Amino acid sequence: MGSVSRDPDAAAASWYARLHADDATSADRAAFGQWLSADDANDRAWHELVSTIRILDDGRSDPALLAMVAAARDEARPAPVRRWWPMAAAAAVLLSIGTTAALVVDRYAARPATQVADTRYATPTGRVRTVTLPDGTLMTLDAASAVRVAAPGATRRVTIDHGQAFFKVAHDARHPFIVSAGGNSVTALGTQFAVRTVADRVVVSLVEGSVRVDSRVMGRTMTLVPGNMLMIDRSGVQLTSAGADIATGWRKGELTFEATPLKEVVAELNRYSTQHIELTDKRLENRVFSGVLKIDGGGSALADALSAYGIARVIYADKTRLALASQS
Repeated sequence: MGSVSRDPDAAAASWYARLHADDATSADRAAFGQWLSADDANDRAWHELVSTIRILDDGRSDPALLAMVAAARDEARPAPVRRWWPMAAAAAVLLSIGTTAALVVDRYAARPATQVADTRYATPTGRVRTVTLPDGTLMTLDAASAVRVAAPGATRRVTIDHGQAFFKVAHDARHPFIVSAGGNSVTALGTQFAVRTVADRVVVSLVEGSVRVDSRVMGRTMTLVPGNMLMIDRSGVQLTSAGADIATGWRKGELTFEATPLKEVVAELNRYSTQHIELTDKRLENRVFSGVLKIDGGGSALADALSAYGIARVIYADKTRLALASQS
């Protein structure tokens, strides 16, 4: 695409038209991704526009929408106030890629979502981020995590690349909300749940409502009820009836471990702190730890606990590194 407007709203409309053009290329999609991640204002403008297109999809014959199309055609009309700009911009975009609103909405609905660049969200070590998705769903992305959100269509789709996310799903019976992770899919309608992927393990924790889990490992479908925590890995599945609150404790700044190997405890804590914890003695890696640690200062708390139990000692510590060795 040629030069992109510095106005995020206008640029979002231009990108939407470009990505839905018949001659859109992979280079266009790559450039769009760079533009989207360059500024939070770009991200917000894009999601406002995509949300508006969703509304157009659901109400293509609405008289108000037809009026917006007419307003977009009227070049002499004063610029609209910002609070309804996305709707007018969407109408203008529709005009730019078709002659009527109905034609373009049909074209959008029929086009595979994979032809429109997914929106990628990622968090660095130590940062938790909450995002409102175009459909109104609240997604809380844990530290050191990354997900991809597909453009709205017949279904609402999120793919977790690594880490975990908590979803408070906006109810929409017509458009199922599906989260994919490690070859497994979780389908929900109006519910609150978390999905985590680490190594070859996927964990689904349901806080409210119900979800359907489809897994290649299980070879079947399982429906969870509130409180359930389902762990899926290569060895099979494990269902805990009351583990969801503990599994989602990271949202409150707490991590709970129950007979967890220290190498896993350390890996978890390292997602939240710039002080990297190291186990310098391999004998420590499979020693188990049970307890509740605060995310803030968890490394020091772990070191204190291991020292008190005579398991490990600190051999080096500064702002960026905490090294532990066995006491025996």
